[in-house]
Amino acid sequence: MNEARRLQQRLISSFTAVGKGGRIAAAVSGGIDSVAMLLLLLHYCRMKRLQLVVFHVDHALRGASEADRHWVGELASRLGLEFFWRRAGAEDHAGSSRPGSEAWARAFRYRCFAQMLEESGAAIIATGHTADDQAETVLMRMLRGCGVAGAGGIRSRRRLIIDEKPLYLWRPLLNIERQELKQYLGTVGQVWREDETNSSEVYFRNMVRHRIMPVINTAATGAARHFSELAEEIQQLHGMVTRAASMFLQRNRKAAILKVTRVPPSFLRREVIRLWLIEAGLGEIANRRLIGQIDSLWQKKGGGRRVLSGSRVFSRHGDELILTEAAG
Repeated sequence: MNEARRLQQRLISSFTAVGKGGRIAAAVSGGIDSVAMLLLLLHYCRMKRLQLVVFHVDHALRGASEADRHWVGELASRLGLEFFWRRAGAEDHAGSSRPGSEAWARAFRYRCFAQMLEESGAAIIATGHTADDQAETVLMRMLRGCGVAGAGGIRSRRRLIIDEKPLYLWRPLLNIERQELKQYLGTVGQVWREDETNSSEVYFRNMVRHRIMPVINTAATGAARHFSELAEEIQQLHGMVTRAASMFLQRNRKAAILKVTRVPPSFLRREVIRLWLIEAGLGEIANRRLIGQIDSLWQKKGGGRRVLSGSRVFSRHGDELILTEAAG
């Protein structure tokens, strides 16, 4: 067995669990990660007797983006795979308050994925997030002050609702480092496209990638994979806490009132508050600072104290936390 075959089998054996069968779509930008994922998925799907198609989203933010799309299309054709693509138009950029931002690009990409899923008949989309991406995500969230939920990083599987339709994402490469993928492409003689914006430190992720991660990798071999393994353990622990918090909410919440007769451990209180905020449609403001302020109301008996957050008021009356709208 040659080196390429051995490496290919080792990398495929490191895939995260897919969790859902059916036709798989590979989201391919043309970069190292997604191109390596496509080649590995091609062999994986053959072994599992699954169908594979290729998705590409052109955000139309770079001069070379159209050339990237043609390149990915030619690669898909050479591999005998159906190719589906979308390109952002003027209306897509005009319809956003922050066109070109990471948040805009992600939202646009997910809308395109939902459209292409319907068109292609695929059941799930595989994206090329690696252990390096996981490490960067965990570090970024920690630097921004995340809680345990954020420290879990990227989930290997995720279900979203886009335009009232489910979107299933799979990240098969989360246990694999980018350097291993680069080595694999070298052994099979496959080139890739370079995105010039990846070297720009305008984006926070690129700053973490180019300044912080090299220092960490120099200090500890395999650091990215260790971050990824830790993130997976945090996800599992957080899942246990979330289930306990959900049970507490079911028993103690009624509309905008949360009964706080009991004072469970801190990690459970904070998760209850986080879920309470999400259920109230306030997930976007459920940050560590606000959760801590509401938690302080929970710990101290009595009334008269309040926490303000925009137009929302959290107050304590007896053994109840109450969420109301601020007066006029």
